[in-house]
Amino acid sequence: MYKIVLEKQKLNFSAAHFITFEDECETLHGHNYYTTIEITGKPDENSYLMDFKIVKNEMKKICDQLDHKFLLATENRHLEIKQTGTHYEVIFKSKSYMFPKEDVIPIPIPNTTVEMLSKYLCEELKNALNERGYLANISSLEVGVEETAGQMASCRTDL
Repeated sequence: MYKIVLEKQKLNFSAAHFITFEDECETLHGHNYYTTIEITGKPDENSYLMDFKIVKNEMKKICDQLDHKFLLATENRHLEIKQTGTHYEVIFKSKSYMFPKEDVIPIPIPNTTVEMLSKYLCEELKNALNERGYLANISSLEVGVEETAGQMASCRTDL
């Protein structure tokens, strides 16, 4: 079994978010998120596990979709989310936000923690690589998300 690891400066995004708890909603704030990718598997007949360029390009596309957006956890049980033609209204108890739709990326996760962001990015990358037929030799894929230096979470999926 072999593993490749990618930690590249361009595999990042800057985004705003808040995390909700049972009785609290964090203040709206942002991070410069950085991602790491680990892929394990058996090399093919050419002694090759995965082309770094392909993985970097696919992750960059995913990160670019999140860059300079508000990350909206659409499965958050503490939020009431209303859509108009041009805006999202996001309500937590007596706190209310109004965001232009073009500034929002709705993500089907329960909260915008780095744990849930890593799961989302791992699934998105897995789907992108699968669509291109690049999962044949791969046994696992792991994506980490760092929100500040030394603070990260990762999600691993076995294939």
